[in-house]
Amino acid sequence: MTTFIDEVISDLLAASPSLTQTVVVLPSRRAGNFFLQSLQQQLGDTVCFLPQVISIEELVEEISGLTSASQTQLQIELYHIYQTVYEGETPDPFLNFLGWGQTLLGDLNEIDRHLIDTKPFFNYLSAVKELNHWYTDQDSQLISNYLTFWKSINKYYDRFQEHLLRLGLGYQGMLYRKAVENLEPFLDANQSQNYLFCGFNALNAAEQKIITRFLEIPSTKIYWDIDPYFLDDDNHVASKFIKSYMKHWAIDSKQNLFFPKSESNFNTTKTITATGVAQNIGQVKYVGQLLNSLDATALNNTAVILGDEALLLPLLNSLPESVTHLNVTMGLPLEQVAQAAFFESWFQMHINRQHNGYYYKDVLSVLDQQYAILLLDKERELLKKSITEKNLIYLDPLQLLDDQASTHCKLLFKDWVNDSSIAIQQILSSIQELKELLFPKKNWLQLEFLYAFLEVFTRLKNLNETYSYLGDLKTLKQFYKEILSQETLDFKGDPYKGLQIMGVLESRVLDFEHIIITSLNEGTFPSGKSQNSFIPFDLKIESKLPTYREKDAIYAYHFFRILQRAASVNLIYNNEAGGLKSGEKSRFLLQLATDTSANYNFVDQSAAASVAVEPIALKQIKKTPEIIEALMKHAASGFSPSALSTYIRNPIDFYYNYVLGIEELDAVEDVIAHNTLGTVVHETLDQLYQPYLNTQLSKPILQAIRAKVDAEVSLQFEKNYNAVNIKTGKNLIIFNVAKQFVHNFLNQELQRIEAGDEIIIKALEAKHVAQLTPEIKLKGTVDRIDAVNGITRILDYKTGKVEKGQLVIKDWDELITDYKKQSKAFQVLCYALMISKNEGLPANCEAGIISFKNLKSGFLKLTEDRNTIVSQELLQTFEKYLLQLIDELLNIDMPFMEKEV
Repeated sequence: MTTFIDEVISDLLAASPSLTQTVVVLPSRRAGNFFLQSLQQQLGDTVCFLPQVISIEELVEEISGLTSASQTQLQIELYHIYQTVYEGETPDPFLNFLGWGQTLLGDLNEIDRHLIDTKPFFNYLSAVKELNHWYTDQDSQLISNYLTFWKSINKYYDRFQEHLLRLGLGYQGMLYRKAVENLEPFLDANQSQNYLFCGFNALNAAEQKIITRFLEIPSTKIYWDIDPYFLDDDNHVASKFIKSYMKHWAIDSKQNLFFPKSESNFNTTKTITATGVAQNIGQVKYVGQLLNSLDATALNNTAVILGDEALLLPLLNSLPESVTHLNVTMGLPLEQVAQAAFFESWFQMHINRQHNGYYYKDVLSVLDQQYAILLLDKERELLKKSITEKNLIYLDPLQLLDDQASTHCKLLFKDWVNDSSIAIQQILSSIQELKELLFPKKNWLQLEFLYAFLEVFTRLKNLNETYSYLGDLKTLKQFYKEILSQETLDFKGDPYKGLQIMGVLESRVLDFEHIIITSLNEGTFPSGKSQNSFIPFDLKIESKLPTYREKDAIYAYHFFRILQRAASVNLIYNNEAGGLKSGEKSRFLLQLATDTSANYNFVDQSAAASVAVEPIALKQIKKTPEIIEALMKHAASGFSPSALSTYIRNPIDFYYNYVLGIEELDAVEDVIAHNTLGTVVHETLDQLYQPYLNTQLSKPILQAIRAKVDAEVSLQFEKNYNAVNIKTGKNLIIFNVAKQFVHNFLNQELQRIEAGDEIIIKALEAKHVAQLTPEIKLKGTVDRIDAVNGITRILDYKTGKVEKGQLVIKDWDELITDYKKQSKAFQVLCYALMISKNEGLPANCEAGIISFKNLKSGFLKLTEDRNTIVSQELLQTFEKYLLQLIDELLNIDMPFMEKEV
């Protein structure tokens, strides 16, 4: 394959120029590296000095005489000018400015790059802004400040330019405008140099003026990277800009304008395959499969171009083992590094601090970060244990540890008192401590990440010492995030060997035989109509500033240029509509599919690609003699109804909980958990009714009980939760729900007594153990046994909602296999069987549930074949199925099989 760079070099060498006096200007530094490598290959053993190869930005910076400033410094300097020039009552604080300052900088950049006459432009813009608010109350402070700003925008611009010039700095657009002003002196000083401009497409007004002036010099040449197939098509958007330059540039001689040869590279018999894959992860997994099918030679001439650069990390984790050499030309955004979450969590913890301490979730978030694990070691587990055991919502970790807190712990939890200087100093100190911990381990990657964060916070420290804008923590955090979003970590690798992974812009001028492009969806590639600008659309059109239309044309050029010399192309898009993504394929794919004059073979796999995904295998654990021995110990002490219900629901959970003894992790109940609510209601009713066991309930008794409800509920919350935490928010609501549950139940009891019912409570929270076989026992606690009008009732309280149908026995096999349908019936049958074994059941006995969320249904009775009486025949049948279940549980040949829950 002959690349565009090869064509340029062949033409350059054919002209036998002095390479030392040649300057090659390319769209990017990346393209310059490939140019030099290709030039060295074509020169072979020839010994000579190579030409100077620079990017267009480097040329512009050289001509302008200014240094390009970072976005961070530009924001600070612009805010400084804003405060100095502002004529209203109160300028926006720096935190608010960060919300719109970056957009304003972007607009100033575009205005200067396109050499707009700023005074009439800003006057017009100010009038537009005022016109947009003609109908509003002009006395509004917000509107008044808004209009005052736009009336002074020209003054802001002039002062900002003057300020940056004094510093010898500039933003990109300013450098371009200054370069146009300095162009003639620069050309006079560099008359001996021969300039070659290669691979450009969409040029701003300043670039057009610079290049056209260079082209007036006979030794200057420009090489366009465009296929004849696009140039010959009057409607093809990929050639929009280049055809415009051909038509409008006023150059006496066209001899220094070089276009590709007449043969088309694009319109050949190549195969272009479009594939729809579900979601981003599916796309990168499919890329991995495609790469796995290529040999080492093919991989060496393959490029993966990410339409969405956020897929870089997932892609790197999806590469097959056959990819042994790799070059990533795009940087890894520092904000995507997992360690960045530590600093954000740390900021948030201090920002959310209250007078009574840090919010426990913020503390736990910090403690779970990798850097905190390194710094705190055993203190981390001690803190987490204290928080969960004491159910602390707000806390001070240093007080929890008393005088035992380490230096590292004090670094993390010393109060920043909303002072950015203290915060930055604490963070820098922690980075130094982390460095000392990581360096002996020679964890170079972690140290590289740490160094990047050190640079970020050192820059923040310097800015904070120079300017007073970062005073509070919220502003510091927001500015930190702004810097973080601009910082990248560069990958190191052989730029000319192995698989190439790059973003769309990094692909300029470069050609590969095998191309894979991801994220070809509308709104991503191309990016759509999003315009982050204060300049109205019609004013942009009038001033010939770029809009989303030009942006789409730029994307089109990059897309079709990438394809033109490739032998095989795989285009991947997300075909699943969901969330914020539409799942609509890119218009470029539709254009390829509907181009009837093309010779290439276009295949659209519109159905989802067969991404190889390993099926989730349900776990299976064989029973060993040791497991059976442990189970027999449980059987001897007694299986509880809840344990057997767990086995029915999912045998693997039973294995973890009751064989291995793994308990669920304790967690702080910020909001009262459902099981805590249940415990409080159960214990409250137990304590209220205890004095009246074996006593017939009467109206005075129930009225006396009702008077104690609120105090008893409070007492139970104090025992089982934390009374301090039930005074506000959702917990206060749940506290009142618990009281209402108890009151509603007592009111129902009172109504029954007033209606003439006789109620005698026989037992509360009664513990029972029943011998099923010589080796097997059943044990459990029955919430309540009472007698109503001579009928004995076995009651189980449920604070959740239970329906009558859940207590109807329809199929005995389902009772020991289907947890969702029959778990409630299984539980009350266990209670009835235990009582029958121990005490025997009276002739008239019923079992069932009181559901506090379905209290209107009253006592929900266990029913079989429309019969609600618990008979010995019923219990004998149940016991047979219960033993069948336990036999299965104890059978060494039947493994614990996971169920899909």
